[in-house]
Amino acid sequence: MPSSVDQPVDPFRHLSPIMTRRGVRCNASDFQGSVNVAFHRFESEFYDEFHRDMWESLPPQFSLFAEDCRQAWKPLPQQIRMLDIGCGTGLATDSLLKSSLGPAITQIDLLDTSSAMLGQAQKRSQSWNRPTTCHEGLLHTLPSGKQYDLIVTCSVLHHVPDLADFARNVRRLQADKGVFLHLQDPNGDHLNDPQLKERTAQASSSVTASVKSFTDRALRRLRFEITGKRSGEADVINRTNQELMSAGIIQSPMTIAEVYAITDIHVQDGEGISIVQMKQWLPDYDLVSQRSYGFFGELWYDLPAKLRPLEEDFIARKEQNGFHVGAAWKLR
Repeated sequence: MPSSVDQPVDPFRHLSPIMTRRGVRCNASDFQGSVNVAFHRFESEFYDEFHRDMWESLPPQFSLFAEDCRQAWKPLPQQIRMLDIGCGTGLATDSLLKSSLGPAITQIDLLDTSSAMLGQAQKRSQSWNRPTTCHEGLLHTLPSGKQYDLIVTCSVLHHVPDLADFARNVRRLQADKGVFLHLQDPNGDHLNDPQLKERTAQASSSVTASVKSFTDRALRRLRFEITGKRSGEADVINRTNQELMSAGIIQSPMTIAEVYAITDIHVQDGEGISIVQMKQWLPDYDLVSQRSYGFFGELWYDLPAKLRPLEEDFIARKEQNGFHVGAAWKLR
């Protein structure tokens, strides 16, 4: 990431070697967008199963942030218009509706570049009992004049190449005194923290963790990377490659590592999401809450039983050096 807003760098710089190897002729932005849409179309078929760790671990984090937002608003708006950016199958919205903010949320807009993900979220929205509108595309494709009291995005920022531009678009859509909330991204300010590395090693060396890893994560990834199918179709990576080659976007199939370098751009580059940097990209906002979790390198759900109370204690104490980070910002 750039060290300041005055020293921008090419947000797509990490994609150039892949584009050269795979014979890509379109520009980097279109290439990254095409890979993301294709990948998430196929992943949507079993996204919730593969990310069960998020469904089991993140609702308590949303509840904590909901209380932080209530304190920041004072008084709480009686009718909260909410936008869920990169909504996926609806985890963020579903969690917030079940939090202390839920009764005040009266209007929901869901935005995603994947029509397949939106379809899953739309099915889930039938249980929300709130007016919900789905929008396919990026932020600039939303109808003009839209303003939201609460803008939320979960497990999305690390997918966005140009975070400075993303922040500008969030500001454009934010209603007066509104709140921007983001969760589930690698903690860019603490990825090299010695304590985090030590705790991660502790979790990895646990026999229980190894068993848990096999029975849960490995089985989900086995289905994802090897079978990943309905009706005998090839795995998600192969299907993504096949679609992109058929469209003439790539000339040869990408490896798993290359696909993730494109879809999870700020994970694979080792930079994560820096709250220090976000402050520069959100100059009209006050940081009202910053929380971290994943203090052993894994979400709560994937930890052995003996480590879960320690994870909960770190979260309760608002320690900041977990692997994942989230923050709430209020527009001045």
